[in-house]
Amino acid sequence: MERFSYRVLEMEDFEMLIIVFDEEKYSVLATFLESDVIPFEEWIKSDFDRVLSGQCDYWEINGNICHVEIKPDQTKVFDNLVESDEEYYSTCCEVDTKELRQLIDEWCDKVHEYKSKRLK
Repeated sequence: MERFSYRVLEMEDFEMLIIVFDEEKYSVLATFLESDVIPFEEWIKSDFDRVLSGQCDYWEINGNICHVEIKPDQTKVFDNLVESDEEYYSTCCEVDTKELRQLIDEWCDKVHEYKSKRLK
């Protein structure tokens, strides 16, 4: 997986932690992490674990914005909000499933850390 960084997005009366990938092709992955993983963290982690443990060969997730197809070796992330079929498939991000599962843990840890610092 390509390089990425964490940044705080500040708006007028709101701020949040975001993940920014160096390559544009991973933008839908950032959307998945920010919009789907955080609100459904345990559910999504267990779906990935189900496939990685061999309990099943394939699993699909439909979150707030993204559609995810999980296989033991590769995971595809699609943006459900794109308007054309061509764009739906051209903006798909394909990543190693184990790497993505590790990134999900890292991302969730960073978000929890960020939120706990803000509450202090």
